[in-house]
Amino acid sequence: MARTGYRRKGTSGYRSATQASQQVWLKRRRGFQQVIFNLSILTLSALVIGFVISAITTRSGVQMTLTSDELVERSRYLSAPATDFRDETADLQQANRLVVEVLNGIGVSGLASRYTDFLRDAGYDVVRFTNAQRNDYPRTLVINRGSNYDRALEVARTLGIEAREVENMPDPSLQLDVTIVLGQDYRTLTSYRALSSGRRK
Repeated sequence: MARTGYRRKGTSGYRSATQASQQVWLKRRRGFQQVIFNLSILTLSALVIGFVISAITTRSGVQMTLTSDELVERSRYLSAPATDFRDETADLQQANRLVVEVLNGIGVSGLASRYTDFLRDAGYDVVRFTNAQRNDYPRTLVINRGSNYDRALEVARTLGIEAREVENMPDPSLQLDVTIVLGQDYRTLTSYRALSSGRRK
């Protein structure tokens, strides 16, 4: 009986020590959690205060003091020379110009050259003018060489040729939008009358 009582007493003491250590650990844990919570509250408070101060400063019109170097740097980004804008616009217009070749299909001396001047005055980029392989074309042809058929129609209107006379023969290898072959009917075209009278479209 004495031994049994001794064991119970020892077990009770062990449990008490374990419970005491658990309580100490729980208190430390709660204390650590409280510290983390307090730090989070302080951080959020600082952020809110900073945001409020920034908003008040911005709305009140407080001016920033900039050094001369900073002003030069800002002006470099904020101001672009007008010439740069004009150059970009000119490059864009150049890229959108129709690329054309003019072929003399009837052997009249200087006819392709005259039409080249006329078309360039009208805004087209004539990259080549020469004689065609034949000189017996009965009518003037406008041939679409690119992917945009409407561009060929535009050239036809400038020359005074009806839309149904425009042929569609794309050929990317030529790197052209339109081929013009001047035929024997060139004198009937409104463009020729304008060219002969000195007026340019």
